[in-house]
Amino acid sequence: MAKLIDLFALAIVAFVLLLPQPTVVFSPGFAGDKSDLDRIAVLEDSLYRKKDDVEVAVDLARAYLRIEQPVWAIATLRPYKGAGSYQVHQVLATAYATVLRFDLGLAEAESGMAQCESQGPRCPEVTQIRLGYLANLMRENAQKGIDASTDPVAAKRMVQAALRATKAQLPESKPTSSPPVKPTTPPPADKPTTPPTAKP
Repeated sequence: MAKLIDLFALAIVAFVLLLPQPTVVFSPGFAGDKSDLDRIAVLEDSLYRKKDDVEVAVDLARAYLRIEQPVWAIATLRPYKGAGSYQVHQVLATAYATVLRFDLGLAEAESGMAQCESQGPRCPEVTQIRLGYLANLMRENAQKGIDASTDPVAAKRMVQAALRATKAQLPESKPTSSPPVKPTTPPPADKPTTPPTAKP
């Protein structure tokens, strides 16, 4: 009887040890602040309802960049490259620079600059400055021959410099010149009057 119990216990242990273990670990697709995730959910729903809305697509791609998902930003904006929007090229250039694709980032930055020139005053000066800095730094990276696959540290430094340079750098406003104000001459003080002399 004791041997039968031992065999039964051994069979249970073997069954537990040989039981297949789960190999798939589920994790969320991305993480971020609740406000960012809520905004992404709203933008995704809006873009699903209005697939031709370029502005919503740009906002969604920027939201993806905010939570460090540049590949999703590229996938979102790729269908809108021919929409004639400089914002599409600007966000794509930033996303390609983030994934260390400097050649594609340079092409998008140059396309954005060309789109800005064609639109004239409708393209803000801030955007032109950002695209210009980004294009110059991507071009500099190409001239130095930095390969992201062999030298990722140097490439990442270049990306950080490029993204810092794309911050708005507006020219300082010159103070308006106003005509000098002439000093006012104080009115002459009243002359002291001598008290009348009393007659004797």
